[in-house]
Amino acid sequence: MKRIVITSLVMMATFAVTCLNSTAQQRLGRSSNDDDDFFSQSSGNPGAWSAVIRNEKTYIQFMGFQWSSGYNFATAELGVLPIGKEGTFTLKREAGTLTFTGKFDDDRGRGTYSFEENAAFKSYLAQEGFSAITEELMLHLFFTNINKEYFAYMKENGYQGVTLEQLKDLAYQNMNRSVIQDYFELFKKEGYGKVSLERMVELREHGVSARFINGFHEMGYKDISLDKAQELKDHGVSVQTVKEFKTMGAKDITLDEAIELKDHGVSAEYIHSLNEMGFKDITLEKATELRDHGVSAKFIKELQEMGYKDITPNQARELRDHGVSATFIREIKECGFADIDLERTVQLRDHGVSADYIRKLQKKGLNNLSLDEYVRLKDSGM
Repeated sequence: MKRIVITSLVMMATFAVTCLNSTAQQRLGRSSNDDDDFFSQSSGNPGAWSAVIRNEKTYIQFMGFQWSSGYNFATAELGVLPIGKEGTFTLKREAGTLTFTGKFDDDRGRGTYSFEENAAFKSYLAQEGFSAITEELMLHLFFTNINKEYFAYMKENGYQGVTLEQLKDLAYQNMNRSVIQDYFELFKKEGYGKVSLERMVELREHGVSARFINGFHEMGYKDISLDKAQELKDHGVSVQTVKEFKTMGAKDITLDEAIELKDHGVSAEYIHSLNEMGFKDITLEKATELRDHGVSAKFIKELQEMGYKDITPNQARELRDHGVSATFIREIKECGFADIDLERTVQLRDHGVSADYIRKLQKKGLNNLSLDEYVRLKDSGM
């Protein structure tokens, strides 16, 4: 987790909202390991907020003294919003009450907020064994909407005795009732058994949602372990990625093969770009080979535009391997060798004969030499 220190001046500054649909929050660490100094170094509580309304949802980005978090709320839950002029509105949950001051202009708002924790709920937490609840944690319990019903639901599903550290993880990873329920239903339906809270938190941190795993199951990949699901996410392989490979002809592609292709930078878009260059029968293996050798559609297109219409994938790979670019060939042509073939360009590059070298000798009066003669002179040390 990133650790930053935000001055009290910056804390009060407004900021741009860059993600409209994200429900995940990012906890930014503190310069001290003592949670009790959450508000002590700032000019008290409040912090700043910035919001965007979209489709009956309001995304609000919160900034405290040493952290920043973003959440989606049902707009109706926020009550009457101050439109066009300064005002206040509140949001109440079991953990406490948020009071917002500021205004909205059309679908965007900004201002400051203050949080007042619910003493009764804090007492309930103490009865449940959570006796060291800081104001920061109370606020994030509020954000995640962890309440009595939440704890009851956890117990119903066999998760009694939640520790303080587990509670912090649940709150800071925004593992609300909906997220937890999706995991529980997935684990039960697919036979994963009882998964520890720590493992669920790890999945959440890596972006592995129940929806992510279900998507692969719906494509026919039934026996996906949680470790494999996390590996897929970490390597950037999505359901859409696999669908695109299947569309390109890899009907029986395995998830390990999809990971390997992704690691090599091979995408459906890359293969499609090669198809547009005239290479219609590119296999995934050949695409991987070309990608590994740095052959891009742009590289091939530049050569085709120079007149090498019949260039093959293997020729393109050989040119890249020997450092022959379209610029290198163009400059050789400008030295008077307009009909140079691709094989000869590789020879020139391997012998160190560049356009600069040729122009240097031409200035010395060696104007009517063949490329073979320039190669011999270069090899002789001239």
